[in-house]
Amino acid sequence: MALLLAPAGSFEALRAAIDGGADEVYLGGMQFNARAGAKNFDEKQLVAAGELCRKHNVHLLITLNTLIRDKEMEEVLQYVAFLEKNVHPHAYIVQDLGLAKKLRERFPHAVLHASTQLRQHAAAGGKLLKELGFSRVVLAREMAKEDILSFVKNSGVETEVFVHGALCVCESGGCLMSSMIGRRSGNRGECAQPCRLPYKGKNPYPLSLKDNCLAPYLNELSAGGVTALKIEGRMKSPEYVYAVTSIYRRLLDEGRSPTPEELKRLETSFSRSGFTAGYYNKQVDPRMFGIRREEDKKKTASVQNAPRIPLPYLRREVTETPFPMVLPQKDPARLFPPKEQLGYVARFEGRIPRDLSPFADAARIDIPLWHLEEANIHGLEHKVSAVLPRVTFDREEEQIGKLLDKAYARGIRHVTVPNLSQLHLVKDFYLHGDYPLNVFNKETANLLEGYSFSSLFLSPESEPKEFGFSPMAWEALGYGRTPLMHTETCLIRNVNGSCPQSKGQCTALLTDRTGASFPLLRGNGHRNLLYNSLPTYRLDKRKELKKSGVGLLTLLFTVETDAEIRAVLEAYRTSAPPKGAYTRR
Repeated sequence: MALLLAPAGSFEALRAAIDGGADEVYLGGMQFNARAGAKNFDEKQLVAAGELCRKHNVHLLITLNTLIRDKEMEEVLQYVAFLEKNVHPHAYIVQDLGLAKKLRERFPHAVLHASTQLRQHAAAGGKLLKELGFSRVVLAREMAKEDILSFVKNSGVETEVFVHGALCVCESGGCLMSSMIGRRSGNRGECAQPCRLPYKGKNPYPLSLKDNCLAPYLNELSAGGVTALKIEGRMKSPEYVYAVTSIYRRLLDEGRSPTPEELKRLETSFSRSGFTAGYYNKQVDPRMFGIRREEDKKKTASVQNAPRIPLPYLRREVTETPFPMVLPQKDPARLFPPKEQLGYVARFEGRIPRDLSPFADAARIDIPLWHLEEANIHGLEHKVSAVLPRVTFDREEEQIGKLLDKAYARGIRHVTVPNLSQLHLVKDFYLHGDYPLNVFNKETANLLEGYSFSSLFLSPESEPKEFGFSPMAWEALGYGRTPLMHTETCLIRNVNGSCPQSKGQCTALLTDRTGASFPLLRGNGHRNLLYNSLPTYRLDKRKELKKSGVGLLTLLFTVETDAEIRAVLEAYRTSAPPKGAYTRR
């Protein structure tokens, strides 16, 4: 039977989770966790939490699921040393690969779980994370039943699946919207939740998803081999934690689906216009969207003082062995020379110009893999890099493999890789690490260097000056609208009321309350990409960036006209100052 994992944003919520029958609980300290807005636990409370969990034979998982700056690394390690000595948690939930590397070096006996923020959708990613010392992977929320079961069957690592609670409309770990427009990073636990705000369009709340509820499917997930079933809610009340945990406990123990009364109680505990199982059932459509209505709030208020009776549950003894970290070994034969990676990268994520000859002096020309066949790259094949999809499921790998074979046959030898799960597909190419890899510190960069990346795109949230020089080429955004979200759901349809079948065109503008308009492009499949309303502009900062070790400036084109593209190219060549509205982030 799968383990039941419950949230605890406060000590009272921890007691509620235990009373409700959780096998495991997850919580965070006062920093370095993805719920900075929760009450969280100070050092004294952490010690008490460890004692309480041991008394009831409950696994205590500590969240370290944020990106870490180099200057913070030693502080995190000292914090973990305190936890190891005084709290004795069962495992740590980690997002930052650089931190995972340091944890494995300093605390080889510690058990590591890969956070959902690591954006894993494919079994190959699970295999790779196992090699890096992770015992369990928290799967991305966007996965359907077939994707989950394929991951369980083929990854060789423990799996954890979110079964109840809030859903992000953006792929797990890939949202930059709060960070770019409000300087509150979701990858640093500070998300301002712009997805819950109103926007202009057919659906006034086009980014707000209903809460997830997989209560009817617990037993098929458990029978399919999922290790742990996870309830979201460290920002929620103890009453919510007890109500949801206790219902899920009974459903698991009794091997049944929820009754109408139990579903009603779940909805009363917290919901946004009801629930959805759209990702799980592959019913990714407008029915997934909803908001927190006044009637929802009234229902919740009515159960705040309901009595809590501890469940008489005998918890199981479960042990988990930490995996050693097997660091990748760089293959010099696969590295593209750094001296040939100086200048700019022309990257096209919208319309691709018919004539690419003006970019013949580019160090690289990035074109999405699914648009390569329609691009005229004659004579520039040696410059082109095929940009892989940000999300790859097991069921999509065959199609991607065929497209890569076609690209190779055309003479393309470079790929831009946004997810480590794709590395096994691109062994015959030079590798360039894309920005979704979240290179936020030197430790992560050093680890990725072992996978024979010839260049790495530094996280848009990072400061290039913190990295310094490297045998790899550092890449940073010089011009263009930063991609803020990548979604499995069609936001274009929410804004316009329908979605045309054309690809690669700006088919919608998401306009907020201030009048700022964010372009929406359709990506591969029916996925959407949401871009910042203002372009980043650093073309006049080339010397400063070069001093920081950045040798490649990316010119990212999305909705620009041919004339605007030519103007940007000229501005790069002359290091011209910006004109019009722009941002430095």
